[in-house]
Amino acid sequence: MSDARTQGLMFGEIAEEFDRIRPGYPEGLVDDVLAYTGIGVQALEVGAGTGKATTAFAARGLQITAIEPDPKMAALLSERLSGQSSVRIVVALWEQYEPDLAFNLLFCAQAWQWTDGSQRWRRAAAALAPGGTIALFWNFDRIADDDLRALVREVHAGYAPHAMIDEEPADGADLSAYWPGPDLAALPEFGDLTERLYTWERTLSADDYVSYLSTQPTYRILPEATREALFTALLQRLPEKVTLAVETLLYLGRRTA
Repeated sequence: MSDARTQGLMFGEIAEEFDRIRPGYPEGLVDDVLAYTGIGVQALEVGAGTGKATTAFAARGLQITAIEPDPKMAALLSERLSGQSSVRIVVALWEQYEPDLAFNLLFCAQAWQWTDGSQRWRRAAAALAPGGTIALFWNFDRIADDDLRALVREVHAGYAPHAMIDEEPADGADLSAYWPGPDLAALPEFGDLTERLYTWERTLSADDYVSYLSTQPTYRILPEATREALFTALLQRLPEKVTLAVETLLYLGRRTA
């Protein structure tokens, strides 16, 4: 199994904390995906996790087949969806799943990078009906206050300088140049490509901010002693509240043939 696939299966270790502290997605994103998709309510979700995106789309009346490879994540998803017959959960790798119908929509939240690059696009095209939509989206964030971000970077420097991912704002950038834009543009199976950006903020307590970091791959792969020392040092320096500037990037394409 590739490093990416291995990392993609690490979240079951912290499934409950992942579910508690990871953000959801803007309602406007769901609106835009459904407006772009048009008719049809059969959806396939790749890498459903604990259901942050699943529940948002299920609430709009879609029939969803949710693929999740980690049993612990899938169990929490099942609990979250208790009593909802509109979602079918399949515990399997995306690469192992064989669709039993042609879907109008394939969506993937925060997980497309964990799929096998040699198969992901071919399998996506095969799962969609002609004219069906692929919707891929991610949340990216950074500490909103420049001085606090510099302080947090300084603390990291003493323990794990490369763990802190300080994303540059995408606002005003050519979103088609960000991955997976170039990949989609090169594929004859998909057309009518478009990108959307949603900006918002979330404020966490210092404890919750550190807990949120603990669910990120760059921190999960640190040696446990290093991770704990870094988090202890952060909690000694952080203010009571940490505000994150969040950018949600959405990529849309339509199955052409």
